[in-house]
Amino acid sequence: MGSISMGATLSVQDGRIPPLPCIVANAGKYEHGQTFTNKNFHYQCQNGTAEVVACIADDQSVIQLGRTFVRNGIMHKCTIVGDSVTYEQEAMCFDNGVHYSIGDTFRNGSFRLTCGRDGITIEGCYLQNSGGYLMAGESRIVGRQRHECEVLADGRVRYQVKVIGCVREGQQYNIAQVFTDRHVRYQCKNDGTLDVLGCIDDGLFLDLGRDLLMNGMVHRCYQVGTTTFYHK
Repeated sequence: MGSISMGATLSVQDGRIPPLPCIVANAGKYEHGQTFTNKNFHYQCQNGTAEVVACIADDQSVIQLGRTFVRNGIMHKCTIVGDSVTYEQEAMCFDNGVHYSIGDTFRNGSFRLTCGRDGITIEGCYLQNSGGYLMAGESRIVGRQRHECEVLADGRVRYQVKVIGCVREGQQYNIAQVFTDRHVRYQCKNDGTLDVLGCIDDGLFLDLGRDLLMNGMVHRCYQVGTTTFYHK
């Protein structure tokens, strides 16, 4: 509350002292029962004492004593503390129909969000099918999966789950593992993609892009687009 000072010269009538007015520093004189506003507080003069009856926001919204309300992303509080009344306003965040105070952390989909003074920031990513989370920029291996909470160049955050190794036709292969599927020999690369080494048939290995004439038969190992073929 602001500083309040009172004083008045009164005459006694019929042995009774009339209600005292309120004299407020830098705000004027107010009669008993009269209301007035000074800064962020609304007062009523009660027999020489200016009592706070409500708080007033900067946009002139009225906040009743002991009440809190949110308007345009700002929380307004009019709090009674002992014999004093305090008025506070605080920026808030709004997400999916819910208001959050500064410092609150909450979840939206795969992302862990925090309400800050400058708005909502992405603090990290929640692990798939788990309550655990990664900080932005962190990755973690769980079983045969790598979970990544990646910060992109434009500041956005992306959550990805990658299988460690390679998968072909539902079968998993380890990094650097070499295997053959339908006469085509593959090797699993570090990034999870498959490198085609060539073709193989009955122990005969043929480099990709090569033709081989053997015993009157042409063996061919070639690609069309991303598909590798072996013919003989």
